[in-house]
Amino acid sequence: MALAVSIGGALQRQQTEEELRQRTDELQTHNEELDAFAHTVAHDLQSPLSPIVGFASILKNEYTTLSPAEIEEFADRIIRNGNKMSDIIRELLLLAQIRKTDIRPEPLNMAFIVGETLQRLASMTEEYQAEITLPESWPVALGYGPWIEEVWANYISNAMKYGGRPPHLELGATVENSADFTSPAVRFWVRDNGPGLTPDEQAKLFAQFTRLHQVRAKGQGLGLSIVRRIINKLDGKTGVESQVGQGSVFSFTLPAG
Repeated sequence: MALAVSIGGALQRQQTEEELRQRTDELQTHNEELDAFAHTVAHDLQSPLSPIVGFASILKNEYTTLSPAEIEEFADRIIRNGNKMSDIIRELLLLAQIRKTDIRPEPLNMAFIVGETLQRLASMTEEYQAEITLPESWPVALGYGPWIEEVWANYISNAMKYGGRPPHLELGATVENSADFTSPAVRFWVRDNGPGLTPDEQAKLFAQFTRLHQVRAKGQGLGLSIVRRIINKLDGKTGVESQVGQGSVFSFTLPAG
C-alpha cells in the first residue's frame, strides 16, 4: 500500500513538473514573440511614417516655391506611404484576430476565393504586367475563406513583386496523401519565374516575423509570418521549394474537404 502511494506521488510530481516545464517554455516563446513583434511593428511603421512627415514638412514650408508637378509628386508620395501604413495596421489587426479567434473549418470555394483575391490585386497585376495562369478546377479543402484570401494575396503579391520581369505566375493544387496528415490533404501553390532562393534563404522565410524583403528586396509587411500563423491555425502547413535561377514555388496545405 505504501509503495503504491509512493509511486502514485512520484508520478504526480513528474506530471506536475512536466506541466510546469511546458508552461515555462510557452511563456518564453510568448515573450520572444512579443519582442520580435514590437521590433517588427516599430520598424515597419517607422519606414513609411518618416517620408510622410518629411514631404508634409516640405509642402508646408516651401509650398509657394514648388511647381505644380512637385506638389503633385510629394502629395502622391504621402498617399503611397499612408497606404503602406494602412496595410501594416490591417495586417496587425488580422494577426490579433488569428490569435484570438476560434473558427470551425468549412469546405472552401477556392475558385471564388482566388477570384476575389485577383480582383483585389487587379491594379497591381496591371502595374507589373503580370501573366497569371489558373487551373480549370480546384479540389475542395477545409479552411476559413477570409483568412485563405489573405494567404493567396500574400503569395501572389510577393510573386509579382519579386518574380521575373514581367512576372509569370502559375497557381495550382494537388491532392496529397502525406505522412504529415492523418487524412488526405490539398496542397495549393504559386509558382513564379523569379531569381529563386538559396536553401538558407528558404529556411528564414517563415521564421517569426521575418519579412520577405529582408531576403529578396526592400519592402514592408508581416506577410509570411501571418501566412504561417493562419495555416497552422487551420491544421495545415506552409512551404517553399526553390532553386537559384529557376524560380520558386510557395505552397500551403490544408485538410481535404
